[in-house]
Amino acid sequence: MITEGKSRFLRLCELFLNAVNGILIIAIGVVIVCTIGLLFNDVLAFIHDLKAESIGTVLSSLLILWVLMELLENQVGYLRGHRFNVGVFVLVVIVAFIRKLMVASLKVDRMETLLFPLGTILVLSFVYFIIRRAESRNAK
Repeated sequence: MITEGKSRFLRLCELFLNAVNGILIIAIGVVIVCTIGLLFNDVLAFIHDLKAESIGTVLSSLLILWVLMELLENQVGYLRGHRFNVGVFVLVVIVAFIRKLMVASLKVDRMETLLFPLGTILVLSFVYFIIRRAESRNAK
Protein backbone atom coordinates (compact mmCIF):
# COMPACT_ATOMS: atom_id res chain seq x y z
CA MET A 1 0.00 0.00 0.00
CA ILE A 2 1.44 3.34 -1.09
CA THR A 3 0.70 6.29 1.13
CA GLU A 4 0.12 9.79 -0.22
CA GLY A 5 3.55 10.92 0.98
CA LYS A 6 5.27 8.02 -0.76
CA SER A 7 3.32 8.66 -3.94
CA ARG A 8 4.35 12.33 -3.94
CA PHE A 9 7.97 11.37 -3.31
CA LEU A 10 7.91 8.88 -6.20
CA ARG A 11 6.48 11.53 -8.55
CA LEU A 12 9.28 13.91 -7.53
CA CYS A 13 11.82 11.16 -8.20
CA GLU A 14 10.31 10.54 -11.65
CA LEU A 15 10.43 14.26 -12.46
CA PHE A 16 14.06 14.42 -11.37
CA LEU A 17 14.92 11.33 -13.41
CA ASN A 18 13.22 12.79 -16.50
CA ALA A 19 15.11 16.07 -16.04
CA VAL A 20 18.44 14.23 -15.73
CA ASN A 21 17.65 12.13 -18.82
CA GLY A 22 16.78 15.30 -20.74
CA ILE A 23 20.04 16.95 -19.67
CA LEU A 24 21.95 13.81 -20.68
CA ILE A 25 20.37 13.76 -24.13
CA ILE A 26 21.09 17.46 -24.64
CA ALA A 27 24.70 16.99 -23.50
CA ILE A 28 25.24 14.06 -25.85
CA GLY A 29 23.69 16.10 -28.67
CA VAL A 30 26.03 19.03 -28.01
CA VAL A 31 29.04 16.70 -27.96
CA ILE A 32 27.88 15.10 -31.23
CA VAL A 33 27.66 18.51 -32.92
CA CYS A 34 31.14 19.42 -31.62
CA THR A 35 32.50 16.07 -32.81
CA ILE A 36 31.06 16.66 -36.28
CA GLY A 37 32.91 19.99 -36.32
CA LEU A 38 36.08 18.22 -35.19
CA LEU A 39 35.61 15.61 -37.92
CA PHE A 40 35.34 18.29 -40.61
CA ASN A 41 38.41 20.00 -39.18
CA ASP A 42 40.33 16.69 -39.24
CA VAL A 43 39.25 15.97 -42.83
CA LEU A 44 40.39 19.44 -43.91
CA ALA A 45 43.73 18.93 -42.13
CA PHE A 46 44.13 15.58 -43.90
CA ILE A 47 43.36 17.12 -47.30
CA HIS A 48 45.83 19.90 -46.61
CA ASP A 49 48.72 17.75 -45.28
CA LEU A 50 48.09 14.24 -46.69
CA LYS A 51 49.98 12.59 -43.80
CA ALA A 52 49.40 9.11 -42.40
CA GLU A 53 48.79 10.56 -38.92
CA SER A 54 45.90 12.56 -40.31
CA ILE A 55 44.15 9.39 -41.47
CA GLY A 56 44.33 8.07 -37.92
CA THR A 57 42.93 11.33 -36.61
CA VAL A 58 40.01 11.27 -39.06
CA LEU A 59 39.22 7.63 -38.24
CA SER A 60 39.50 8.42 -34.54
CA SER A 61 36.95 11.23 -34.88
CA LEU A 62 34.65 8.92 -36.84
CA LEU A 63 34.87 6.28 -34.11
CA ILE A 64 34.06 8.84 -31.43
CA LEU A 65 31.08 10.08 -33.44
CA TRP A 66 29.84 6.53 -33.93
CA VAL A 67 30.10 5.81 -30.19
CA LEU A 68 28.21 8.98 -29.33
CA MET A 69 25.45 8.06 -31.78
CA GLU A 70 25.18 4.62 -30.16
CA LEU A 71 24.94 6.19 -26.71
CA LEU A 72 22.25 8.63 -27.86
CA GLU A 73 20.30 5.85 -29.57
CA ASN A 74 20.52 3.74 -26.40
CA GLN A 75 19.31 6.61 -24.21
CA VAL A 76 16.38 7.48 -26.48
CA GLY A 77 15.43 3.80 -26.71
CA TYR A 78 15.49 3.53 -22.93
CA LEU A 79 13.17 6.53 -22.61
CA ARG A 80 10.81 4.87 -25.10
CA GLY A 81 10.61 1.84 -22.83
CA HIS A 82 13.16 -0.45 -24.45
CA ARG A 83 15.66 -2.41 -22.40
CA PHE A 84 18.86 -0.65 -21.42
CA ASN A 85 21.59 -1.99 -23.70
CA VAL A 86 24.64 -2.77 -21.56
CA GLY A 87 26.53 -3.93 -24.65
CA VAL A 88 26.79 -0.33 -25.83
CA PHE A 89 29.13 0.47 -22.96
CA VAL A 90 31.34 -2.52 -23.74
CA LEU A 91 31.34 -1.26 -27.33
CA VAL A 92 32.45 2.18 -26.11
CA VAL A 93 35.45 0.63 -24.37
CA ILE A 94 36.29 -1.48 -27.43
CA VAL A 95 36.22 1.61 -29.63
CA ALA A 96 38.40 3.49 -27.14
CA PHE A 97 40.99 0.72 -27.29
CA ILE A 98 40.79 0.56 -31.09
CA ARG A 99 41.40 4.30 -31.16
CA LYS A 100 44.36 3.88 -28.78
CA LEU A 101 45.72 1.07 -30.95
CA MET A 102 45.40 3.16 -34.11
CA VAL A 103 47.19 6.13 -32.60
CA ALA A 104 49.88 3.95 -31.01
CA SER A 105 50.52 2.03 -34.21
CA LEU A 106 51.42 5.26 -35.98
CA LYS A 107 53.94 6.24 -33.30
CA VAL A 108 55.42 2.97 -32.01
CA ASP A 109 58.14 0.93 -33.62
CA ARG A 110 57.89 -2.13 -31.33
CA MET A 111 55.02 -4.57 -31.71
CA GLU A 112 55.13 -5.52 -28.00
CA THR A 113 53.68 -2.12 -27.09
CA LEU A 114 50.56 -2.89 -29.13
CA LEU A 115 49.89 -6.31 -27.59
CA PHE A 116 48.03 -5.05 -24.50
CA PRO A 117 45.46 -2.94 -26.41
CA LEU A 118 45.07 -5.71 -28.98
CA GLY A 119 44.54 -8.37 -26.29
CA THR A 120 42.06 -6.11 -24.50
CA ILE A 121 40.11 -5.61 -27.73
CA LEU A 122 39.93 -9.37 -28.26
CA VAL A 123 38.73 -10.05 -24.71
CA LEU A 124 36.16 -7.25 -24.82
CA SER A 125 34.94 -8.43 -28.22
CA PHE A 126 34.29 -11.86 -26.71
CA VAL A 127 32.43 -10.23 -23.79
CA TYR A 128 30.39 -8.17 -26.25
CA PHE A 129 29.55 -11.31 -28.22
CA ILE A 130 28.32 -13.03 -25.04
CA ILE A 131 26.19 -10.02 -24.07
CA ARG A 132 24.62 -9.77 -27.53
CA ARG A 133 23.91 -13.49 -27.58
CA ALA A 134 22.24 -13.33 -24.15
CA GLU A 135 20.19 -10.29 -25.22
CA SER A 136 19.00 -12.03 -28.38
CA ARG A 137 17.96 -15.09 -26.36
CA ASN A 138 16.02 -12.90 -23.91
CA ALA A 139 14.29 -11.12 -26.79
CA LYS A 140 12.92 -14.44 -28.10
